[in-house]
Amino acid sequence: MRMQKKSIDHILRAASEVTKQTKFVLVGSAAVIARLKHVPLEMMYTPEIDIYAPDADDVELASELIDGNIGQGSQFHNQFGYYGDGVSPETAKMPKDWRVRALEYTSAECPGVVALVPEENDVALAKVVAWRDKDQAWLHEGVRSGILSVRQMAARVDLMPPPNAEAIPPAREVLKQRLRLLAARANIQLPDP
Repeated sequence: MRMQKKSIDHILRAASEVTKQTKFVLVGSAAVIARLKHVPLEMMYTPEIDIYAPDADDVELASELIDGNIGQGSQFHNQFGYYGDGVSPETAKMPKDWRVRALEYTSAECPGVVALVPEENDVALAKVVAWRDKDQAWLHEGVRSGILSVRQMAARVDLMPPPNAEAIPPAREVLKQRLRLLAARANIQLPDP
């Protein structure tokens, strides 16, 4: 399924209704779709938006309400083919200063609701952390199309949070190695570390 802004608006409106919140943070692929006017089709194939309500008294409870009402397998998902994935603020591992580059997304389709949308290279770094096959394909298309910059991502690696006990995110050297692989695949020369 290809995610579109009208679907994002619908999910935001529904998330606001079920959580009684008006401010959300979008992470993952949908954040880039909300942020940019032109996104390659290959980067739009996702049935969900990852979302959380940062100002909720209990952020985890708000995310559970999203999952239970408009999440995967819900009546909402079955009816529309897309859904909201209530996540934690810790889900997407992005640079510590990601908020300084984030934009507020609003739409006439969901008046009074604001979504904080991270910059595309910050979203991409979270995908470098996850490094699943689908993340690698998304990253490659983003670099190939010029939407993502391996150089900007590399410049932000030192701002990534340190690994926790489960090594999430991976050590910075692992992230740098993944970025070198991504750059090599796109025939991009990265400066020496």
